Amino acid sequence: MTGDDTATGRDGAGGEAGPDAAERAVLDGSAWRRFCARLADLGDELLGPGFPGAPADRAEGYRHLMNQAACWLTYALGSTDPARPLLFRHNDLVYRWGGPNIDQNARRAVISGRHRYRLSGSMGMCEEFALQVKRGEMHSGDGGVDATVWASDLGLRPGDRFAITISGDRADSPDVLVSPAANLLHIRDYYYRWAAAEPAAFVLERIDEPGQPPAPLAPRRVAEMLDIALSQTESSLRYWRDYQERLRAETPLNQFSPPGLVAEGVGGMYYAHAFIRLAADEALVVEVRPDEAARWNLQLYSRAWYEPLDFAERPTHTNDAIVTRNPDGSATLVICAGDPGHPNWLDTEGRVEVMATSRWTRPAGTPTISARVTSRDRLPPPTVAPPARRAQVASRRAHVAWRYHT
Repeated sequence: MTGDDTATGRDGAGGEAGPDAAERAVLDGSAWRRFCARLADLGDELLGPGFPGAPADRAEGYRHLMNQAACWLTYALGSTDPARPLLFRHNDLVYRWGGPNIDQNARRAVISGRHRYRLSGSMGMCEEFALQVKRGEMHSGDGGVDATVWASDLGLRPGDRFAITISGDRADSPDVLVSPAANLLHIRDYYYRWAAAEPAAFVLERIDEPGQPPAPLAPRRVAEMLDIALSQTESSLRYWRDYQERLRAETPLNQFSPPGLVAEGVGGMYYAHAFIRLAADEALVVEVRPDEAARWNLQLYSRAWYEPLDFAERPTHTNDAIVTRNPDGSATLVICAGDPGHPNWLDTEGRVEVMATSRWTRPAGTPTISARVTSRDRLPPPTVAPPARRAQVASRRAHVAWRYHT
């Protein structure tokens, strides 16, 4: 997307010229056949050497392809017209890709500096959000961040209401300025306590709307939506596979990479990654200081598909608000298959290999994290009995039900 409304054919700016090649392709059905054929080609790619071939992995791969096609078709259909913006929630219980932070919800919409918008709503139990104006996508290779605004910088706290003006015109005195190159609004709202309570609500409106209804649907708009959905599905599937493989080649197994910033990521957030591969009688012991940052978490992902492991029914993640700390404020985590009775156990679901990502939000300096493999029989004696673990999981399940109910 360019952020130019004339590309959508729905802002009254372009008018209807004679049918071009894209329009003819929609009208004669060839655009749809091309879309279906390229999805079929992606399905064939899953059978190739670039993706895992075990039966469970292959089944997950086809489910992931279904996920991506459904995700980006929904996005293209509803949230890619900057003249009539509609927030699209993703990386939730259905649409998952790109290693999402499960302490957050994520929403996006295409915007343009030609218009003025208002983002309003209520914080609910949300403890923080990051609003970003971006250029393109990380997974399409043209991503970049123009601006990041944190709720805490605006003085917002749980339960507060807010209204934020977003515009490309400095004369509007916007809270967030949109550059001519920017075309994407991305919102991440964060939940650390994992309470069963009302999440944040966000409403995006165009407030310079002239009031005319949209023009009738044009074939070129359908062509554009098909192109958006197809390019997003293809680039997401391939980029995040290659991203994982690149990181794995740079990082020894069962060790974390040095924490660092990611240019296309959330501003001020440090990331560290590990690829964990353990024998049945082994565990990975991780040592971290959560207080090295305003917020911290660590979570586990599937390989290749980069989806979070089951975070509602299993303890596959923790963060600074729910972790059990050592007397000195540090935290010790145990990652393995099967419950060792440790308070900070993270479950690999018995997978051969998983990816772990740790995040620190706006730390004062470069944070630290270390890991070591040990045999399970050398772990401390269990302190969490099965009833307590079931209660922990029940609490997670209740939070997830509340957070994603809207």
